[in-house]
Amino acid sequence: MTKRAVIIQHIAVETLGGNFTGVLRDASFALTTVPLYEGAPDFPNFDAPDLSETDLIVSLGGPMSANDNYPALIQEMAYLREAATGNLGSVAPTPVVGICLGAQLLSRSLGGAVAPTGGYQFGLRKIDITESGAADPAFSEIKIPLVPTLHGEQFTVPPDATLLAQGTMLRRDGGYVRFPMAFRYGVSYGFQFEPQLTLDELRVWNHELAGDYALMGDRFDPAEESARNLREFTVFAQYHEAQMARMLRALLNQRS
Repeated sequence: MTKRAVIIQHIAVETLGGNFTGVLRDASFALTTVPLYEGAPDFPNFDAPDLSETDLIVSLGGPMSANDNYPALIQEMAYLREAATGNLGSVAPTPVVGICLGAQLLSRSLGGAVAPTGGYQFGLRKIDITESGAADPAFSEIKIPLVPTLHGEQFTVPPDATLLAQGTMLRRDGGYVRFPMAFRYGVSYGFQFEPQLTLDELRVWNHELAGDYALMGDRFDPAEESARNLREFTVFAQYHEAQMARMLRALLNQRS
């Protein structure tokens, strides 16, 4: 039986990637992309399939802030909230996978908050998995707690959600900040990292998003960070893709 996965894309360069695409197609999902980025610069409309015709939502990353008052983002948050809560309990929830900006939008839609970190991350970072994360039927598939990141803002864990992992960042002022990296709300998940990333996609990001390395601050050399990120991820990508594919399959199995 074919199911539908709605993929919300906030910038053309950040895609679902071949790894997650393959897992979803193997699980008999047809993919419907919502290219929200085509509404730049004002992002006036969010046009997505009705939730009654949707079995999974993946909201990807992007350069805007979850605090921006773009009409499309406000509409998307309402869509994510209705999906994750089952329209406040009137129907079964539709699983949401929020990634980076998508996770921040999911957090805000459920009563959480989003704020700047004071720094920026673009590269592999260790996460600290909580006891709940280690026991979670999907998140526990992450055996090597190293993840690719690309963000300058952080979310809070929404009310009634569960913290799965935390991370640490060196801020531009030289201090450190600790913040949530993953949460679960019912059958939905928010990730402040890039579980869908593949090596092919990172090569594109390193070209198209090269300027983001400078946002890390003057304690980092952008060229060195770019080269390091690609070098390290080239070695780690096979492990990353394998454990994230397992996680996604386990997440899907919770609803099957």
